[in-house]
Amino acid sequence: MSEAAVKVIQKVTWIGSLANIALAFIKITIGKMTGSQALIADGVHSFSDLVTDTAILIGSRYWTAPADKEHPYGHGRFETLTNIFIGVLLALVGIGIGWESLTSISEQAHSKPGMLAFAAAVVSIVVKELLYRWTAIKAKAINSRALYANAWHHRSDALSSLPVAIAVIANYFVPELHYLDQIAALIVTAMILKAAAEILWPAVLEITEAKADADIESKIQAYAAEDSDIKEVHAIRSRRTGSTILLDFHLLVDPEMSVDKAHAIAENFKSHLLQELDEVVDIIIHIEPFNCKERVLNPCCDDCDSDINRLS
Repeated sequence: MSEAAVKVIQKVTWIGSLANIALAFIKITIGKMTGSQALIADGVHSFSDLVTDTAILIGSRYWTAPADKEHPYGHGRFETLTNIFIGVLLALVGIGIGWESLTSISEQAHSKPGMLAFAAAVVSIVVKELLYRWTAIKAKAINSRALYANAWHHRSDALSSLPVAIAVIANYFVPELHYLDQIAALIVTAMILKAAAEILWPAVLEITEAKADADIESKIQAYAAEDSDIKEVHAIRSRRTGSTILLDFHLLVDPEMSVDKAHAIAENFKSHLLQELDEVVDIIIHIEPFNCKERVLNPCCDDCDSDINRLS
């Protein structure tokens, strides 16, 4: 990752951190003043964003470092660990808020939150949604999965403030529905846990060496079909490391072709893939001779002599 991309991560995260501090302070303070448990829970959620912001600021210094002797494939997995940390923290915050809501949902002594609590929730929705959109755009521009995860953390905060606003306004006009505040807090919990799962699951797949991209194999085959010197591509494997993808596959060429020419074909094809596939940063290609007789015994296509169907 370039130095400019690292600066983008640091700038976006710092701005998000300052916004989180302000929103958390406002929501918790007003929540205590007005007696809105849902608003307090939402403020705690905003404070949890500060921890993930810190993880991004620290982690980005590691995952953006170039490959070295100890990490020949780069440091991308530090970004994965950062995502796991963000996901686990979100889940713990959600569980804590949910437990607090469940244990107090039957209580009768609830004060009417008031319009001040509603205003705080609305301000949070607007600010956090703007932060989400801005952070997501920056994350896409520099291809950072961790920054994108943090963007969704902003959106989860915006979404969690929505039921809070609805509960506060409903409780204001219909005080008998005092339990709406706790129900809203439970909805906040569900949203937080959903966001945590969406961050954690891709990181788990990466740690367990799952296929990096479901469509990447078909893309490689399509590009190979455009090169008449490539007879076949198979044994395609991909794995993700942070925001990048590593590939390896077998490339079959005419068995009468010289080693130099076969190597040149492989290098040209590698350069083409690196240019077309944004997240791919390294490719290992194993060159093999294409033997039609062997393909008849173990066919991988309908017609070995057909230029149209020569790729598996």
